[in-house]
Amino acid sequence: MSRVARAGASQLDEVHLTSRLRESIKSLLDNFVAILKAAKVEEENQITDNVQGEHSQQQMQVRASNMVRASEGLLRLSGDIKECLILNDLPALHEQHTARRAELDDINARTQEALEKVQEILQRDIKNLQTSVESS
Repeated sequence: MSRVARAGASQLDEVHLTSRLRESIKSLLDNFVAILKAAKVEEENQITDNVQGEHSQQQMQVRASNMVRASEGLLRLSGDIKECLILNDLPALHEQHTARRAELDDINARTQEALEKVQEILQRDIKNLQTSVESS
């Protein structure tokens, strides 16, 4: 996928995620306001107190259920945002991997050089010991 296509896809995802966020927050707010209205005691009217109480309780339960659903939507949204950030940040991860690989390659090269020097010193010392053993 080209950079332009990735940028376009991430912008579309961002727009979609933002609209989902706004919808969920609006739903939470609307349902909370409706619960408050349903909990408000109204003046006496033609509906009996028991019927009015049952109706208010039913409304509050439905609104509370809607709030739970909107909250679950927000939780899913936060998961989607995390996933989007992880998946769309692959170039940064690749750059980190490349930098770390170069660093480790440098360390490996220095270690190899040090080992070669030790090997040369050991070979020279072994030759010196062999010549001194042969000469004695």
